[in-house]
Amino acid sequence: MLFENKKVLITGAGRGIGRQTAIEMAKEGAVILGLGRTAGPLEEMAGAVGAAGGKAYIRTADIASYEQTDEAVCSLAEAAGGIDIAVNCAAIFEEALFTEMTPQQWRRTVSIDLDGVYNVLHAAMPFIIDAGGSVVNVVSQDAFYGCPGYSHYSACKAAVVGLTRTLARELGPQGVRLNCVAPGITQTEMTMERIAAGREGYLEKLPVGHIGQPEEIAAAIVFLASQKASYITGQVLHVNGGMYLG
Repeated sequence: MLFENKKVLITGAGRGIGRQTAIEMAKEGAVILGLGRTAGPLEEMAGAVGAAGGKAYIRTADIASYEQTDEAVCSLAEAAGGIDIAVNCAAIFEEALFTEMTPQQWRRTVSIDLDGVYNVLHAAMPFIIDAGGSVVNVVSQDAFYGCPGYSHYSACKAAVVGLTRTLARELGPQGVRLNCVAPGITQTEMTMERIAAGREGYLEKLPVGHIGQPEEIAAAIVFLASQKASYITGQVLHVNGGMYLG
């Protein structure tokens, strides 16, 4: 098994890509440490992990708050006996053209999509360093190509790429690898709401002929988090169905 007895912290674990990653890693022997904003989806995820033969610990926290995040991460580490791997999936995106965006809208997105990644990694990193572990940060194609109406989200995801590459340099000598997965259009509730009006147009741009499934993104995360990717760090794996081939 790829993750036998490895403790894997996953943010946004109750829904979408985070939920599917938890299930796939549990199938490979991981103990899941699920972090999210609301208890209901986390409890459902824990049940699905159990059905897959795994074990999950869950905590709720607003990752925009360093204090809440630190408390939740340390509580999960204490319950499970450490943290080997972190996967940052939690994010929001709320549409707003830049010229119409309020400072509050900008700040809310940054507080979760960028500050939240810092908060989680800062709290978890002492455990990950002790384990000689790895990190996968889920970013977006928007970090590279932009998306009108989502300048705040795109900026945050680009910043996470920069953070990941810098930490790969800083922490590599301590045995820690950090990489990103950049999904394209994926069949999640959040993404489907965003593209509802133009779904067919998006499909026409995909050489593979289908919208990505959470399982397909989770497979990339599983690979990069595992020892099969032991010689890969500071990289971005684009999982987008060929959308930007030109």
